[in-house]
Amino acid sequence: MRFICKKVIKMKNYKTAAFVLPFLLIIITFLPSFNANGQIFKASVSSGFVISQIDGDELYGFKHVGYTGGLGVMVPFSADKPNEGFQVSTEILLTQRGAKNKWILDPFGYKCNLNYIDIPFMIHYVDKRAGAAFGIGVQYGRLISSKEEWILSDTVIRGAERPLVTTDHSFIMNDFSVVADFRFNIWKNLKFDVRYQYSLAPIRKDFWFYNSNDPEDLDYLTWKRDYKSNYISFKLIYVINEVQETYRTKPNRLRR
Repeated sequence: MRFICKKVIKMKNYKTAAFVLPFLLIIITFLPSFNANGQIFKASVSSGFVISQIDGDELYGFKHVGYTGGLGVMVPFSADKPNEGFQVSTEILLTQRGAKNKWILDPFGYKCNLNYIDIPFMIHYVDKRAGAAFGIGVQYGRLISSKEEWILSDTVIRGAERPLVTTDHSFIMNDFSVVADFRFNIWKNLKFDVRYQYSLAPIRKDFWFYNSNDPEDLDYLTWKRDYKSNYISFKLIYVINEVQETYRTKPNRLRR
């Protein structure tokens, strides 16, 4: 037998729209000024998936699969070379993070879904000859909804780590992360991007676990962990207004 203990936390954050909408308005307002100054901005749309885990939940492996996608803008440092060299970029992405364990009882089953609005700020170096780009930066994430489900056995496995589900520690609304990615051209304006993210600060603090022993037992132990999110995303990116250029090497001159 097993006892299904669903610690379900459903939370929606409607205040996120109040933050994202002004951010979009800022982009729309200032983008024309880049053109007016001879600068070039490249708009893009992206869609893909993420595999994720949560450090601190006593589970291991990138077993949670979710969606990621959104809009982006990239601005080259040099207007004369829009498709090479250093470029700055930002995006607005919907990212479905979380963690997942098989629905088995060794010692517990767990599923966590966390929906974020992610806004990365990155610097990329574009290698025109290789048709690839490398980027690094920071990311702000805003939690818009969360849901957790626990499955615990009614027969406690003594000595096995087990969550104290009676404790209620909500997830922190704001997440600050470091991100790095690699992208390469597939066909014309279509690119493939692989990105890694790791939280710099906890997304949940002081979640308690114990070793399944009786509280009166001398071997009874408890400990607390902080949760941190990390994921790997795989996206297709289509750059809407990127002008394709063919790289040409200098011809060899005939020696006399």
